[in-house]
Amino acid sequence: MKSFTYTCLDISEVCEHNRLDLGNVMDAICNSDVSFGTNYDTLLSVNMLEDILETRLDWDNHDEDNIYITLGS
Repeated sequence: MKSFTYTCLDISEVCEHNRLDLGNVMDAICNSDVSFGTNYDTLLSVNMLEDILETRLDWDNHDEDNIYITLGS
């Protein structure tokens, strides 16, 4: 079997690091095609989050290809 490792970042920490309002970001996610309902372990890719927000974000030297953002804590 092949193993792999991803970096998982909390949406609130991503917002804080990029000086974004968490409420506005969550509204944008809720108004997108992403559906997570009460599923708190939903993960977004870097590309998906940046597409939703229509902006590039700073990932603090993490490898963007191996990052997922969790919508729950």
